[in-house]
Amino acid sequence: MKNVLLACLLCMLVCSCNSRQYKVEGNVTGLDDGTVVQLVPMSHDNESPIAEATVNGGKFTFKGEIGDSLPMPICVNLMVKDAFGAETFMLDKGNITIDGKVTKEGPNQDGVYNYNWDVTVKGSPLTDKLNGYKQRRDELDKLFNDYHEQHAQVLQQLNEARQAKDAAREQQIMATEEFKAFDKAEKDFFAKVEETYKGIVDENKDTYWGPMMAIYLWTYFSAADKPLYDSLSPEAQQSWYGKKMLDEIMPAGDTGQKAKTLTVKGDDGKELALEDLAKGKKLLLIDFWASWCGPCRKEIPNVKKQYELYKDKGFEVVSISIDKNEAAWRKAVEQEQLQWPNFLDTMGAADAYKVRSIPAMFLLDAENLTVIASGEDARGEALAQKLAELLGK
Repeated sequence: MKNVLLACLLCMLVCSCNSRQYKVEGNVTGLDDGTVVQLVPMSHDNESPIAEATVNGGKFTFKGEIGDSLPMPICVNLMVKDAFGAETFMLDKGNITIDGKVTKEGPNQDGVYNYNWDVTVKGSPLTDKLNGYKQRRDELDKLFNDYHEQHAQVLQQLNEARQAKDAAREQQIMATEEFKAFDKAEKDFFAKVEETYKGIVDENKDTYWGPMMAIYLWTYFSAADKPLYDSLSPEAQQSWYGKKMLDEIMPAGDTGQKAKTLTVKGDDGKELALEDLAKGKKLLLIDFWASWCGPCRKEIPNVKKQYELYKDKGFEVVSISIDKNEAAWRKAVEQEQLQWPNFLDTMGAADAYKVRSIPAMFLLDAENLTVIASGEDARGEALAQKLAELLGK
């Protein structure tokens, strides 16, 4: 009997230690009754909420269990549904309380409100650690504001010259000692940002905290950030955050590896997969762009030139617009006289390829759907050289 009781106690202890259950209780001012708040995993992706709750009398409660597809503990954003602004904290097993106030601002031109969270999170020791890194980032914000305030006069003069489109006056201002002092302060600031951010990641390179903090601190990743990822330990790289980080650095897949799949929909309503777009071709250039993107449209003449040179040798281009305004997209396609397949992204193709900035271009081997080049290596002169190498014979 004693052995049975001991076994039961041990089982209860193990289950308790492995628990993925959480409870978050909020008590804040500034949120109207009926406001829906969410817990959303912190990442650069458009993550689905872990949980939702409705505010009543300034109070809300999240209670549940984290699914196996997510890490536990996990860094989350507490935010109002369909709005900007969030409080970021570490969600862990046990009871967490959030107290304070929330200030509503807006709406912006798109009708979206912003919420500023001035709250205190208790019952989450890991959040205390996160707050320490937040403080280091906040110190950078203060440094930024300080040197901009110090050089406000010359910045105002420069802005006025640019608004007046007075290039001569702009050059004159940039030659002054006042502007040179600002320019030095700006370079020193960004060097400090890089030192601080990389220092935080380096301090945590052996655990999931390394890639997690990289995702928190960086707005987006590109192929240029691969060395940062490579500096992480195998454990950190294999964490949920490490995989997220690599997926963004190599959004189509690593060079020589299988490209990520995607789906687009034509004007006839027919859905086309990557295999359909590449069928019968040798090389396929996927171009994510938008009508309002200046750099995207500056790249179009180069793509047109390469298309004319190699379209009869198996080169295909597929442009996928992330425009929200369909009319603006169609107008731009007509203005640019694009002769290759064009699609408006209504099927999440940009999400599949982790597009954070545009133009985003990916050159694929169309026959086996592997990645040949991406980013800067699939644009401009680099694209021309690669096509000449592979199709110019």
